[in-house]
Amino acid sequence: MPAQPSMTVGPFQFTSTGVRMSGRPTVDAWKGPLQFALWCQRAGPWWIGDLVNAGEDGFGEAFSQLCEGIVSDEQLSRYAAVARKVPREVRVPGLSWSAHAAVAQLTRDQQRQFLRRALQEGLTSEELRREVRAFQKSQTKTSE
Repeated sequence: MPAQPSMTVGPFQFTSTGVRMSGRPTVDAWKGPLQFALWCQRAGPWWIGDLVNAGEDGFGEAFSQLCEGIVSDEQLSRYAAVARKVPREVRVPGLSWSAHAAVAQLTRDQQRQFLRRALQEGLTSEELRREVRAFQKSQTKTSE
């Protein structure tokens, strides 16, 4: 079995299954590693989606096999699809990946509008998803 990756930040060792602490870190020592973990949680879907898209563009099917057994094909496809449909220049750091997934089917301008509104109004990703669905429904009725 290959060695599992790990990373050390101060007295904290991050592994794929948890965090080990050496000694008794002060409260101040916790701030950076905790913020890092939260940042990784929010950024992770984007990183995975961008890496999958670039890897598949560069290496095709052979690249897809790198992720087998780590995460479901369905989840990988979702990460890749949202990253492909919502380009980096449209993404809003203050909003979740799920909020961006809610607008992925829209045009770039519509994505920008809805994401800006979600940020300004503090919409949850579910509220944003409902707003987008209502908008799409109104667009369908208008085109009929």
